[in-house]
Amino acid sequence: MFSIVRVRRSATLRSALLLVLLLFSGLIFANNEANSLSPYHHVDNGFINPENSYKRSVSTFQRMNFFRKFLWRGLIDRVPKDLSGHVIDNAVASQLLNSFDDRDSISWVGHSTFLVRLGGVNILTDPVFSQRVSPFSFLGPRRKVSLGLEISDLPSIDVVIVSHAHYDHLDTKTLDLLPNKSGITVIVPLGLGKYFTKRDYGKVYEVDWYDNVQVGELSVTAYPAIHWSNRTPFDVNKSLWMSYGFSLGGVSIFHTGDTGVHDQVFKDIGSHMLKKYGGCDIGLMSIGAYDPREFMRGAHMDPEEGFEVGKQVGCKKMIPMHWGTFKLSFEPFYEPRDRFVSAAGSMARVLKIGETIPISKSFDY
Repeated sequence: MFSIVRVRRSATLRSALLLVLLLFSGLIFANNEANSLSPYHHVDNGFINPENSYKRSVSTFQRMNFFRKFLWRGLIDRVPKDLSGHVIDNAVASQLLNSFDDRDSISWVGHSTFLVRLGGVNILTDPVFSQRVSPFSFLGPRRKVSLGLEISDLPSIDVVIVSHAHYDHLDTKTLDLLPNKSGITVIVPLGLGKYFTKRDYGKVYEVDWYDNVQVGELSVTAYPAIHWSNRTPFDVNKSLWMSYGFSLGGVSIFHTGDTGVHDQVFKDIGSHMLKKYGGCDIGLMSIGAYDPREFMRGAHMDPEEGFEVGKQVGCKKMIPMHWGTFKLSFEPFYEPRDRFVSAAGSMARVLKIGETIPISKSFDY
C-alpha cells in the first residue's frame, strides 16, 4: 500500500509541476510579435526585440512535449559525481575572495551572477543565491551544485545590475537578504524598478537600451538583447530585457544577460563600447540552456554562438556563464563549457563556481 501511495503522490506532484510550467511557459516561449511604435522596440503593451530578430514559433503540442520530457528527465538527470573541477568549497572560495580584497577581481557565484570589483566599487550582476529559480519554494529548477560563495561572504555591495525579469536573473529572495540596501545603487531595465524601491534600495535607475548611468567613476550602459521577459502569464514583455557594459579605471566588461544572436546588434554594441570604453576587455557570455535547439533558438545562444557574439562585441577574453548551475534544458552537464572552450580556445577563461581571479591590464590569466 505504501508504494502505491508514493507512486500516486509522485504522479500528482509531476502533474502539478506540469501545470505550473505551462502556466509560466511565457518564461521560455513568449511571442514577441507586436506593432512597433517609436522607439521601435516600444509597443502598446510593452516591448519587442530589435528589428530583424529571429522569429520564434512554437506550437502548443511542442510546448507540452518539451515540458513532459523536462519533467521526466528531471527525475533521472544526474549531476557528475566529481565536481572538483567545477565548484570550489565555500571556505576556500571565501579565503580566495578575501585574498584579492584590494585588487580588481571577478568572482563567479554561479549561473549569471558575478561579483566584480573595480577601483574599489563592488558590482553584483543578476544576483541569485536561492536554491530554486521559481515563484515557488517547492517547485521549479533547483540548484544542482553548492554555492561557492554565500551572501555573507560578499563585501559590501555598491551596485546591482539586473538584465531581465526571469526568475534565474531576478530573485526576490536574494533581494530581501542583501544587506546595506539603502547604500546600493540599482540599474534595471524599464519596468523592474518596483522590485527594488519597495525593498528600500538606494538609488534605482530604470533604463532603456543605450541609456547610460554614472555611479561615481563607474559607467554603466544598457544594451539590447534578443530575449523576452515575464514573471507571470499576465506580464509577458511588459518589462524590458537587456545586455550591458560597464567600465571603471580603464577596464570594461560586457554581460550578455540572456540573448539570442543577431546579424547587427552586437556589432553595434562593439562599436559603441570601442568608442565609449575603448573596447571590451572581458565578456561574460551566456552559453547554456540551448537544447532542444528549435525551442531555444532566438532566445538563448549555444556555445559557438556565444563565442561569435563575443567576437562581434570585440571582447579580448570571454568567461562562459549560464551553465552548470541550474538544469533548464537538455544538454549534458559539461557540454556547454567544453564546446565553448573548443570554439574560443585561448580567448576562453573558464571559472569554477566560487572562484575569484584578478583583473589585470594584460588580461593574461
